[in-house]
Amino acid sequence: SSEKPSFLSQPVVKNIFMFRNGDPYYEARRIVINQKRVSNFETLLREVTGGIQAPFGAVRTIYTPRGGHKVNSMENLKSGEQYVAAGREKFKKLDYLEIGSRRKRMLHPAQVKPPPQNRFIVSARFLKPIKEPCAVFVVANGDVLNSAVRLLIHQRMLGQFDKILEMITEKMGLRVLGGVRSLYTYDGTQVNDGNQLESGQLYVAVGRERFKKLPYIDLLFSK
Repeated sequence: SSEKPSFLSQPVVKNIFMFRNGDPYYEARRIVINQKRVSNFETLLREVTGGIQAPFGAVRTIYTPRGGHKVNSMENLKSGEQYVAAGREKFKKLDYLEIGSRRKRMLHPAQVKPPPQNRFIVSARFLKPIKEPCAVFVVANGDVLNSAVRLLIHQRMLGQFDKILEMITEKMGLRVLGGVRSLYTYDGTQVNDGNQLESGQLYVAVGRERFKKLPYIDLLFSK
């Protein structure tokens, strides 16, 4: 069959956005051009005239918004682009493409806040949530005479439990003979991972000996 596929005979539809020449408050109006109905440039001008209802009356000329170049044919109109409709007057140079956003700023001035002075403006992809270090209290196993030692453990160290034990050993000094081998909660539950540590809690540092159950919690509240 010599019949053409139906999609080839479908009319071309373009969506263009039209400003009014010299009007700084008129946001671009969408004009739908169906080439089956709007077959030539004269018909297009009538369509735009009805669409924007400009105070200057009939639209006689269409310009590009940036350079003010005349558009003389349907083929030169690109779908999705913005244009300026004028009568017989000359193109009036305005920042047409900023009209919509400028109007929004005028209507909602509170939404546009100046950046605080003396502050760096950082790209959002560099901003990471700041995690506070884990602050814990540690006592030596079997020692209820000396007060608890406060330790700050950075978040990046929580996955390195051996290093945490080394840090506690350095901080506790001779209180734990032979170095800290294990860590317990004050009520006797063994901690095997730095991610189990809770900020503000009391822990017992244990060396080679077994955990000794004593009233360690009183050390936190002793003067």
